[in-house]
Amino acid sequence: MLERGITSVHDDAYHVPQATVESIDTVMQAYADAGIRATVAIDQPNVVEYDKFPYLRELLPDGMRAEMRQAPLQTQEELLALYDRLLSRWHGAEHGRLAAAVSCSAPQRVTLPYLQALGELSRRHDLPYNLHVLETKLQRATGQERFGRSLLRHVHEAGVLDERCQVIHAIWIDEDDIGLLADSGAVVAHNPVCNLRLGSGVMPWRALHDAGVPVAIGTDELCTDDTANVWLAGKMAGLVHNLSSADPARWPRHAEVLRAMTAGGARALRRAGQLGVLRPGALADIALLDLDRWAFTPCNDLRRQLVYSEDGSSVRHVLVNGELVVRDGRHQRIDTRAIREEIRALLPAIQSQWAATHAAAERLWPYYAAMLDKAHAQPSGLVRRLVAGD
Repeated sequence: MLERGITSVHDDAYHVPQATVESIDTVMQAYADAGIRATVAIDQPNVVEYDKFPYLRELLPDGMRAEMRQAPLQTQEELLALYDRLLSRWHGAEHGRLAAAVSCSAPQRVTLPYLQALGELSRRHDLPYNLHVLETKLQRATGQERFGRSLLRHVHEAGVLDERCQVIHAIWIDEDDIGLLADSGAVVAHNPVCNLRLGSGVMPWRALHDAGVPVAIGTDELCTDDTANVWLAGKMAGLVHNLSSADPARWPRHAEVLRAMTAGGARALRRAGQLGVLRPGALADIALLDLDRWAFTPCNDLRRQLVYSEDGSSVRHVLVNGELVVRDGRHQRIDTRAIREEIRALLPAIQSQWAATHAAAERLWPYYAAMLDKAHAQPSGLVRRLVAGD
């Protein structure tokens, strides 16, 4: 990321099988060593698998439900203790470069008391609160079946939705949801590559902007975006929504996309005015691009070309907190070649687990497929895919 000029990461870190002090410290130490600005949450559900979804409890055989109940879950008390550790050890470390956030993963994946406890923690320490909300039509059905309302309204009625919230995806939202977002001051993290990769749908970009909802460009995570390249995500945001309206005036404007890639991300990090801007007094997180590249030849509209032509390959130098962490395209703090070699060496051990993993997934798939079919058959009144029947 740093070598592409991406100076900040907002990591909704999921620990397998459970979060521990050691796993959290490992993640944070890696960010400390790399020199990137990192805001990190602990993304751990605390409800049994079949209660995260509609219909699944009834569809599963008794034996499979029993197996799911045996999966280890961390209690609210255990997770909050880990947050205490994250805050005391890492929040503000590395001269403020490292910071904590909170995450419920998604509101249907945690208990109501834990959802609210995280909200209180967010308010007490002014931390970003990450919520993956209404990413899929399945989640639209989840809200209605489990709570009798939209998942976003559930979050609002829980007293959690406010300006600290980063609402991730926000695809299957309706007019009521958009009104809640606008009133709350929450930021929507738009992950267009991930949304297409998973076939989740297309976020209502223009409706959110018309309502005054701030938007940031994100990538979700590496396994759903493949590259974690914000340049490519920004270009995709600038293109995919052109299919949402025949009126070009409703399409994203390059200035809107660039703002979402910079100032929007800063707002999601609770760093508005400090990051994503070049001005005296702002934090010195700066990417320097070589304009003697084809992406800028000729350079007739820099902002437009940053959105539609640049992919990160023109980045030459990168500063984070005033430190030159990338010089002439090379990382100055860590040996990236050695890291790639280490990852390749781990591949055989990972591949040895694939057969068992795929077999377990195939065993469950018929029940998940039946759940999806039932959810997709529910009318939503929303059009978020380029197919009929949504």
